[in-house]
Amino acid sequence: MFNNSKNRPPAEPPAKQPASTSDRLDTDTSEESDTTPDPTLTVPGISQWRLQKHSGQQVNAVLGSLEPQGKTYPYKAEIMFDSHTAAIKEVLLSEHKDKVTDKKTGYPLLTPAREKENLPRYSFMLGALKLKIATINKTFDLNRDCWMLQPSTDDESICFSATIVTEKNEPVLEIIKSFRYGPDNYILDFSVRLKNMSAQPMTVESLELIGPLGLSPEDARGDDRSALAAFMDTEGNLNVKRSMLTAIEKKPTNARIEKPRRENLYWYAVANKYFAAAIQPLQAEENKDIEGKLYDTITTGDEKPKKTLGILCDLFSEKPLGPEDTTAFDFKIFLGPIDRDIFDNDPQYAELHYEKLTSSRTCFCSVDVITFLVLKLMKGTYRAVGNYGVAIIILVLIIRLLLHPIMKRSQINMMKMSKLQPKLEEIKQKYANNKEELQKRTMEVYREQGAVKNMILGCLPMLLQMPIWIALYSAVNTNVDVRHQGLLPAAWHWLNDLSAPDRLIPFAWFGLSEPIRIPYISDMMGGIDAINLLPILVCVAMYLQMKYSPQSKMSQSNPQMAQQQVMMKYMMPAMMFLFFYNMSSGFNLYIMASTFGGLIEQHFIRKHLKKLDDEANIGVVNATTKISSRMGPKKKKPKPPFKYM
Repeated sequence: MFNNSKNRPPAEPPAKQPASTSDRLDTDTSEESDTTPDPTLTVPGISQWRLQKHSGQQVNAVLGSLEPQGKTYPYKAEIMFDSHTAAIKEVLLSEHKDKVTDKKTGYPLLTPAREKENLPRYSFMLGALKLKIATINKTFDLNRDCWMLQPSTDDESICFSATIVTEKNEPVLEIIKSFRYGPDNYILDFSVRLKNMSAQPMTVESLELIGPLGLSPEDARGDDRSALAAFMDTEGNLNVKRSMLTAIEKKPTNARIEKPRRENLYWYAVANKYFAAAIQPLQAEENKDIEGKLYDTITTGDEKPKKTLGILCDLFSEKPLGPEDTTAFDFKIFLGPIDRDIFDNDPQYAELHYEKLTSSRTCFCSVDVITFLVLKLMKGTYRAVGNYGVAIIILVLIIRLLLHPIMKRSQINMMKMSKLQPKLEEIKQKYANNKEELQKRTMEVYREQGAVKNMILGCLPMLLQMPIWIALYSAVNTNVDVRHQGLLPAAWHWLNDLSAPDRLIPFAWFGLSEPIRIPYISDMMGGIDAINLLPILVCVAMYLQMKYSPQSKMSQSNPQMAQQQVMMKYMMPAMMFLFFYNMSSGFNLYIMASTFGGLIEQHFIRKHLKKLDDEANIGVVNATTKISSRMGPKKKKPKPPFKYM
């Protein structure tokens, strides 16, 4: 929940609230919610006001289109409306597919939702309208069966209207919902207008508005959907707060996002890893405001219920609405991918800072900079080769070449360290009973050989690669262009989507429709729905790297260190297997290629160093005396040609 109300006048004491959103929206209280009027101030006839009902046939209403024009799509989405609720029934994005094997585009960004009573819920439905006329409070349910589709003057707009009438069917308040959607744009203009057609002034105490619904999760490791609220302070600084759906399900109080003091709501949104639906209220007048009241989890689907994330908002106007006056609540709704290129190239998105919709955020500013550079390098390579899988492998080669001098120096230093082990072991045995002398002699050896520096250089390659790994993970998870892009064609059914696990053998082939969840382990790696090959190859590469590393040879002379090395040799790959199993195949492809590349590089570096050592030792003969050690090998005298008797 987030609260963005201004200093509103005190309202009447509320009646007992229903337990859920559906209870509020489905109960027609237009005939039962009248408060007892003040006997000294009574407006005749208001108690008989009602919402005019319309229960005609469903009328298909659509804005936008999925049809391409050449290689581009004029409209970014196809938006379907439900005429009974005057709400958005479904939004299909024209530039993206739902599954990688789909022949046509049409990613379901927003879909219908259902609650316990199986009644449909659609995005941007209106709920309870609370009016105050004189001293009388009236509540009208704008949920469904009160709307009429109005004739449209063009193909880019749709308008619905509902009317509150007297007992004589005379209109007293008209509610108009209008939508406008044009080509080459991710923005849907949305407006709610109320026109007072009576002779009585009235105040809009509140008007419930359901936000975007039906967004699906995109991350195989868990539910990545979240609700966000952005607040703007008086100095123009944006403060974005996020609440994950999984956290809301575990603890409903996590749904509450408190509005910071002296800040106003700027926009709110629901988002997954790659897509978002964000709504920005346009508050042109000071007497109107929007107040977020509730995040709600709504069950969707018929046979297999799932959870989706919704936002219930409260619109209100502090200024009374006079006779023939009109008040309006205007919004701009973003429906599309979370794409940094789109946001950076269009000023309207840059001002809103929609890049903060991204779900993968690192803790360090330096890593964010590296993520941006890796993303730019990956996209530039893709433009050259036309395949993101090949682009990731080329990225491995580029980074390996840049780190090669450091890797080579690190290998040399680690091999020098391995040669110190016999001498350190000798000192340890000699001064086993004198810890002070043992420490002193050990430090002398380290200082003579520059061992401390060698240790740091030995760890430097891993320290340099870790930020790159984190940056690449963020780049894959924030680059919607990688979605449904594979190393292999989609028809191969393996490595055809670098944004998802590789799924070599899906369990669906054996009739298992639901992922297997292992207690405790699935909390870390998510459900298992296939045999993934790349994480297994990553673990094999890490095992071989640890087995043939110089540190492994250094530990051979120390039994305790050798035991720890053996444990790490098996524990580290096992942990990586759990962490990497359901990660994107693009990230696993990079780690696998980089680790195997490091093994090959390490092999040639060792081979080169061994060759240099062999060349340095050619012609050297072991000395047998002190003189020979100084003067070299003793030459033999030639034998005389004759032997004297």
